[in-house]
Amino acid sequence: MTIPGMMAAVSAPGVMLFSGRTDRRRIVLWLSFILLAGCLIATMAPSFAVLLLSRALIGISLGAFWAMGLSVAVELVAQERAHKAAAAVFAGVTAAMILGVPMGSLVAEYSSWRGAFVAAALIAVGAFLAQWRLLPAVPAQSHVRLTDFKAFIRLPEARKSIVMIAAVFAAHFAAYTYLAPLIHEAGIPSEAVTVLLLAYGVIGFASNLVASRFLENNLKATLFASKISLVIPFLFLPVLVIFPKFETVLILLWAVAWGALPLCLNTWHRSIETEHSEAAAAMFTLTAQIAIAVGSSLGGVVVDHFGLKANFWMSALIVILSALYLATHRKVE
Repeated sequence: MTIPGMMAAVSAPGVMLFSGRTDRRRIVLWLSFILLAGCLIATMAPSFAVLLLSRALIGISLGAFWAMGLSVAVELVAQERAHKAAAAVFAGVTAAMILGVPMGSLVAEYSSWRGAFVAAALIAVGAFLAQWRLLPAVPAQSHVRLTDFKAFIRLPEARKSIVMIAAVFAAHFAAYTYLAPLIHEAGIPSEAVTVLLLAYGVIGFASNLVASRFLENNLKATLFASKISLVIPFLFLPVLVIFPKFETVLILLWAVAWGALPLCLNTWHRSIETEHSEAAAAMFTLTAQIAIAVGSSLGGVVVDHFGLKANFWMSALIVILSALYLATHRKVE
């Protein structure tokens, strides 16, 4: 989790800074090829070091692709439809985050961890061919500079958004990394775990679609409700571990909350008035990926020293503080 997260964090702003005026279609195709190469290397990795190399390549590709995807999508449509194109990109990212882990777990359950990377490679091939066939040339309209990032970060609204993104992503992945041990501790059968993870993905995706209907008029309320919904599983999963049915309900509530949160945070981030939209998009990816890496690592430290319960309760505290931060937020004009 840490290696791809850190590489994605670097590549997100890096691709914007160093791509210059290169055709965005060419960049997107190269990033998809790097993703495919990373997946194939993982399927044949003879050692842990080679596996880490493959994970680094995957992180570079995904971080840069997230950031570049917004720029490409906006350029493909008329100006008045730009916000819908951006929303579609982030909805895709959200769906991938929600469905990717449970689907990978499902494939690995019936084959092996290498089988999960084979499946990912097949998906990468499909994505590459679709982009090659359907994506037109996308000339760069501007050259993102380091000063664009600095100007965006100077905005008070941008800094507040970055804090919320970092808190929620770090808390989620600190806990999610150790969901499997908690499930096993609850005594949920292995065959039921597979179904539960699949249900987690499906419910999360449905939650993403439902949340999108409330964002235009109730963004703050939807974001706040999603955060509180995430706190409940974090607080009670460690306490109710002896009741498998309650654990299942709480995990599915977690899916509902996480299905909405990335989209809500993306929408909040994009609502900031700025002339540096590409830098803002890259900043979202940079923050999220650093938070994923830090959260996963922090979760490991807490589990090692204080146990599973402490890790989930730490995650709950972080989200509670983030919700209070949102509740006291006053938009700066």
